[in-house]
Amino acid sequence: ACLRRSPGWVAFRRLQREGWCRAFRRWRCWSGILRAPGVATDPVQPGAPVEIHLLCYRLDYLTAMWALQSFYHYADVRYPLVIHLQGLVPGSALRRLQRHFPAARIIPQAEADAYVEPWLTQRGHHRLLAARRGNPFMLKLVDFVLMGQAVHLLTLDSDVLFFRRPLELLGATRQPLSSHLFQRDPVSTYNISEERARDGLGIDLAPQVNSGIMLFQRERMDLARCEAYLAHPDVARMTGWIEQTLYAMHASEQGCVAYLPDTYRISLASDEPLEGL
Repeated sequence: ACLRRSPGWVAFRRLQREGWCRAFRRWRCWSGILRAPGVATDPVQPGAPVEIHLLCYRLDYLTAMWALQSFYHYADVRYPLVIHLQGLVPGSALRRLQRHFPAARIIPQAEADAYVEPWLTQRGHHRLLAARRGNPFMLKLVDFVLMGQAVHLLTLDSDVLFFRRPLELLGATRQPLSSHLFQRDPVSTYNISEERARDGLGIDLAPQVNSGIMLFQRERMDLARCEAYLAHPDVARMTGWIEQTLYAMHASEQGCVAYLPDTYRISLASDEPLEGL
């Protein structure tokens, strides 16, 4: 039990499971990420047209840096950046993030907790509070909405990589947005089935919504409705799909679900052809 609480032991066991050769290749790749130049972004300020939000933690912050580096390199924009840190993150990781994204707002979880938890408590959103405390993915919903300052939020997961200029995504940030824009999942992965959402909550749940890349109008996200959805035991299950389920339910109830084209592909294949992505 003591060893399982040791970060060094956890890292060692992770390397064993990954395999030493693969871990070495990953180390070489991540070393290249650390040699990349810093990214110039606009400062975060209230009322900006759009800002980027990303959640990471101590084991994926380097891939998060890679995701952001690839986006800003190919998009050639200076959108303000907000990086949310989940859990305890080493000082070395924080310094690297600050060096690569000097104008970004970086929010440790303790700072977020001090603002978000009283906000939820004062409004009686006890289910959201419990879900956020029990599931780190909920920071992607609650904290992005409450701590964002721009009109539109463009959110990225730490495992998203860009290979060329995302013209459709950038075009959507430059016009009035009437729908939530999502990636399309290969299959629907929600806490609740489409049938139970329709029968139990009266929501025609749009299929295959994935929250890896999202673009939406911040003020349209109603956390009170998300609190109500969590009254259903299926929705409230502590899985890795809980925030994706809530985003999909909220956008479906509003009738404002739109999808990025298939060139923004989600795939687990190791030999996925990159042409056209």
